[in-house]
Amino acid sequence: MTQSQSVMRMNRLIVSVVVALIAMSIAGHLIWNHLSYSDYLDEIVHETERWAVIEDIEGNHIAVEPESDLIWDRLVDLNQNGTRMWIGGIVEEYENKWGFRFKPENITIAEVTAEGLQATIQFISANLDYWLDLGWAYVSAKVTEIHE
Repeated sequence: MTQSQSVMRMNRLIVSVVVALIAMSIAGHLIWNHLSYSDYLDEIVHETERWAVIEDIEGNHIAVEPESDLIWDRLVDLNQNGTRMWIGGIVEEYENKWGFRFKPENITIAEVTAEGLQATIQFISANLDYWLDLGWAYVSAKVTEIHE
């Protein structure tokens, strides 16, 4: 084998390795995005066609489905202006990643709340029996999606 042939083989090997690394990187990225999106869908389970997604200060999401048109209008406004407020209501068990939701008929939005009612989505989920017994909870959240 000549030196020229040896250099060509080495170049092909390098190109093959680079292409394989790029392909593995893209595949890993696609798999990660799919898993993240699947996890996100488990967070935002909902029942109605009118629902909003709220994001708490830890970046966790949950769907809220208020029955009140007034609360719905406020959620739409919060989505448009990006304002963070206390959003919550009576905690009830629910089939989503968190194991709870805020009862649609009791969802409220407030600028201030009693400190003992303030939590994060994950904290409510991790201590669900406590919050079910207490009843009300609020999370400091912004509205990231509106669905009508």
